Amino acid sequence: MPSSIKQHLGFSLILVFALFTSACGFRLGGFIELPDKLQPLHIQSQDGATHFAATLARQLEQSGITLSPELTPSRLRLELKNFSSSQRQVVFGSTEAFELSLHITASAKDSEGEALFTNQVFQAYRQYAYKRTESLFARDNLRNKLLRSMEDDLIRQLTLRIQVLQP
Repeated sequence: MPSSIKQHLGFSLILVFALFTSACGFRLGGFIELPDKLQPLHIQSQDGATHFAATLARQLEQSGITLSPELTPSRLRLELKNFSSSQRQVVFGSTEAFELSLHITASAKDSEGEALFTNQVFQAYRQYAYKRTESLFARDNLRNKLLRSMEDDLIRQLTLRIQVLQP
């Protein structure tokens, strides 16, 4: 079989696969949908939630959600507060284990100020272990990766909660 026919056949298979996956509703992970009646969305943060709010806003914008920097034109108002993290040592000895936790409290209101949900706490937990013979750099690198993963989990929980809202 000539190479041009193989290339054409390969391209056709990719096109057919793309059509089938889009027809069944398949979306790439991390894609967020929000009904038009809840857009634009305004995010307000306090009590240490500013970095988290910026990360959430970036992911929402990448998914095509319209954000409003001003409160007035928004149809959905999301308030984030009480972002906190903690770490506690759960195992001592030559191998130490730690438990990490992240928490954030969120509330949502519609454009008239009616509460859609109030002071809902979203949480993520992870455990990790390391041997005392390993470098502190390796331990800190693992901890930072876990914290980013936990933050992604909080964003996923929050966006799933937002997606089911009925104004």
